[in-house]
Amino acid sequence: MYNKTHGLRRIALVTLAAMFMATVLAACVNVQNIEDADLEQSFNIGESSAVEESSQDEISTPDGYTEAPTVEQIINISPRTVAVVGRCEPNSVIRVTGGVEDVETESKDGYDYYVIEVDLEYSRNLLEITAQTEGKHESLPREFVASYNATADTRLDGNSVSVGTDSRLYFDKMADSAAGKNLYTSSQVLQIRDYISNLYTAYAYDRASGQPVDLIVCLIPNVTTVYPEIIPDGTYEPANTTVYDQVLSALKQTRATVVDMREEFLALRDDSTVSEYGGLYRETDDSLSDYGAYLTYKAIMDKVAVRFPQALPRDISEFNVRKVSGALGGNLVSYRGIDNQLITEDIVRLEPGFSLALGKNSAGYSAISSLKKYVDPANKDYSYFTKVDSGDNVNGIGERWVIDTERSEELELPVALIYRDNSSFSFSDILAERFEMAVLARTGEYSINLSQTMQYKREGQTVSDYIIIIISEDSMDTAFSVN
Repeated sequence: MYNKTHGLRRIALVTLAAMFMATVLAACVNVQNIEDADLEQSFNIGESSAVEESSQDEISTPDGYTEAPTVEQIINISPRTVAVVGRCEPNSVIRVTGGVEDVETESKDGYDYYVIEVDLEYSRNLLEITAQTEGKHESLPREFVASYNATADTRLDGNSVSVGTDSRLYFDKMADSAAGKNLYTSSQVLQIRDYISNLYTAYAYDRASGQPVDLIVCLIPNVTTVYPEIIPDGTYEPANTTVYDQVLSALKQTRATVVDMREEFLALRDDSTVSEYGGLYRETDDSLSDYGAYLTYKAIMDKVAVRFPQALPRDISEFNVRKVSGALGGNLVSYRGIDNQLITEDIVRLEPGFSLALGKNSAGYSAISSLKKYVDPANKDYSYFTKVDSGDNVNGIGERWVIDTERSEELELPVALIYRDNSSFSFSDILAERFEMAVLARTGEYSINLSQTMQYKREGQTVSDYIIIIISEDSMDTAFSVN
């Protein structure tokens, strides 16, 4: 039961903390001076602070009151900022008091978990958390302790994760992009334009020798570009021009065919059909949802089908819709160091109703179906599998793979070299199914090898019919290598 003396205990602890604050701060480690330390331990990549057992104890709920939330994990994002993760009644407003400022968030619609950031004032902070759902009284409060951690710092690999509105997570680099912190200079934009223009010329004229070919560049926006409300108000100033704008403008000045998924996603973001199919993006992973992936695949193949009608994208009715509840948390959860069984999500799978057992690789195995897409669907782990099988039986979805579907006698389908990043993982397999031959480059490898266009081609042709470049907003620096 709730102890009415909790306020007195909190005052006593806070007073004691204030008395020793100067001593504690003087003893703190300056992370700038760490040189030989083990980075896995010294920098916060998700190591949780200890959570007292009482933070998870059951608190009886009077009639008409919301259930008290539990505190399952406390993770230092910075020395004085923690992410608090726990269970709650679905659709609750979560409030935490006792930090520098009182804060609140909402649990994600329909889910029984919350994530909230709290700025700490002292080395050890006695905090209080409550929950409230519509039509009920605010829950009885629960107390817990969160501590200063001098070794906590942003990740060194650029994959730091922050807590957004409604318990959503997002990569910090997404907010940087939205704020225009990674803009190219005018000369760099011209370099991008000239690079694509020269690539098209070398491909279409120097190599193709009159054969019709096309260079397709598909741009995929960050989730925060389509849903900027994920980033909390006041944490950034939206830029008038972003790197996505710059790249799109540069590409439109070339002869490449541009597929702009930002335009399509923004037009559809509030459409009821999108919601029925599970949204455009995963909620705990920075990847596209299966539906967002299908729309991207369709937009690319619609361009291809102009010259190759038999390569029309599969209609969505050719996919089996399967809803998966409680899928384990994705890469945003892992990078933030949160237990992926604590933060889960419901996803909608679009499973091909047609065969992907097409073609043979040199080892004699069916090519497309040998691409392992997910880590462990049987246990609801829908993280993307990207490892290499040394026996060459199975390649991860991000590995290089040459797929010959062996259908030249049945269909007139093109050949394509496909360069991509992890935004393509959700549709690489169904994309390859639409070609006679598809060369899937290893994820993140954007060095276009024009000699390969002369190696992978249809019989009687000079070069591959298409070069397709798929670039997410986060990968533009990698794709264009602009210095």
